[in-house]
Amino acid sequence: MPFTGSHEPGRSVLPSFLTPPVAVAAIWVAIAPYLVTAAPALERALIGPLPGAVALAFALADYGLWRRRGRPWHDWHVILLLLPAIAAGVWVAVGALVLDAGLTRVQLLVAAVGPGVALVGLLTTAVSYHGRHHPDEYRLPPA
Repeated sequence: MPFTGSHEPGRSVLPSFLTPPVAVAAIWVAIAPYLVTAAPALERALIGPLPGAVALAFALADYGLWRRRGRPWHDWHVILLLLPAIAAGVWVAVGALVLDAGLTRVQLLVAAVGPGVALVGLLTTAVSYHGRHHPDEYRLPPA
């Protein structure tokens, strides 16, 4: 397995490993309210497809930009692009509670809180990777 901090062309690094699980979690967010709940249509849309689409779109756009820019070390453009996806994940985790969608505890866990926390965790890990600085920036000059 390649080192996750690799900056060599053709070598996979952490965002390449994180983007597929983010996509799976975002797709689950989008469809889960329709599979496991009987909430009203508007509430389903607000806790499912809308935040799922936002998370997926911004995560994929982020990954594409990161790749196009040559997988840079500290790139605030790439970092900022993930913030709406993180906000969508937070909304998923608390949205059903805020809306009082009438879901059972199991439905909340399976359709909202669990996938929302998963998205936030995966996306914040990607942000921390994008925000890292090159090790050469911290080397002290020779004495």
